[in-house]
Amino acid sequence: MPHTKRKLTFEGLYSIGELIALRNQMLRYARSFPPGPERNQHRQVALSLRGHFKNKVWLEAHTIEGTLSGLA
Repeated sequence: MPHTKRKLTFEGLYSIGELIALRNQMLRYARSFPPGPERNQHRQVALSLRGHFKNKVWLEAHTIEGTLSGLA
């Protein structure tokens, strides 16, 4: 049987509450590290999520609600 390379891609949809909780969790996790590169990496992930919250197109594509109504 020939072997085919398959690329699995699954982009899940999240609620805005789940994304906010993920960001908060990432910030708390980052604080568990001493100042340095590893801590900064986790802080950058949280900052990236924060930036996505301001991008309407990204929110429409990645949230269940597809709306900014949950970000008052």
